Amino acid sequence: MRLWVYVIRRLLLLIPTLIGLTFIVFILSHVSGTNIILSEYINPRLTGAARTLLIQKLTSEFHLNQPIYVQYFYWLYQILQGNWGVTNTPIFSGSVTTAITLFFPNTIMIALVASILIWVIGVPLGVYSAVNRDSPGDHALRIGSFTLYAMPIYLIGVVLIILVGVYLKILPFSGVVNPVLVSALPWYVNGISYPTHIILIDAIIHGAWGVAWDAFLHLILPSVTLALAIIASMIRILRSSMLEVLDQDYIRLARSKGTPEQSVINLHARKNALLPVITLFGYTVAGLLGGVVVVETIFDFPGIGYWTTQALLVSDVGGIMASALLFGLVLVFANLIVDLIYAFVDPRIRY
Repeated sequence: MRLWVYVIRRLLLLIPTLIGLTFIVFILSHVSGTNIILSEYINPRLTGAARTLLIQKLTSEFHLNQPIYVQYFYWLYQILQGNWGVTNTPIFSGSVTTAITLFFPNTIMIALVASILIWVIGVPLGVYSAVNRDSPGDHALRIGSFTLYAMPIYLIGVVLIILVGVYLKILPFSGVVNPVLVSALPWYVNGISYPTHIILIDAIIHGAWGVAWDAFLHLILPSVTLALAIIASMIRILRSSMLEVLDQDYIRLARSKGTPEQSVINLHARKNALLPVITLFGYTVAGLLGGVVVVETIFDFPGIGYWTTQALLVSDVGGIMASALLFGLVLVFANLIVDLIYAFVDPRIRY
């Protein structure tokens, strides 16, 4: 199969996947009934005939008095138009798309830093563990990875807060920046920085280097917590894959030809051992998405995960359904990218 044929087929498979995702989110949003859906648009102080008239007007406007399949197409049209409803949480009230614009950049930042840490730390440790099989270092890494793998992510975060933030007092562990540093800044309003809404980048743009450094320090613990929860599984899988590759005939041939061991490891073994890890990355994205909800809540980090938690606590249907749809879209497209990368890396997919 030619590469371009594989890419087209994979893109075509994306269509029913997206339709299924939107349909599931639509059904979940309608499970609780019409009154819950409309509650976001109705002032709770409104009572009597005025409330009844408003409910009737909104029901007609949102086509909630029509068959469910008709409602789905109207809902999908609004989603494609960018109208994802409204949200009402303690940290933000207004349009869902505005909330996503404000909070999603922080989530992207923390997930990006965690992803870099996962690859920079996880890959070398996994290779080292396999190359030095049954050595003291290998045993230590296996014990450490199993321990981290068994720990829930919130426990990792709490341990880091107590050890690094409270006991050693090395790093801050709450918020995105010290409020004292940004209290008088015109580009930081109500806990949101402008124009990118990522305080670290915005501080660099405005030349506030002290604020940028403080924002970087606030970013470390959440990112490390998120990374540690996934590094453990990467080390285990890469070690197993690397051991399997090192037993292959072409590795023995390379060694018999006098190829230096470092070249055998780096040029021949590691490249092929990374193939299962690339496949794992799709699940890594799922782990990151699930992890940010917990991590951002623990560290009071104002991202999509923290906003989702606030929406859950106040039963904000608009915020809950929007975050579910957003996380679903990110996961679907991340798996698409992983499949395409895998097709480029592994020729067996194409032939």
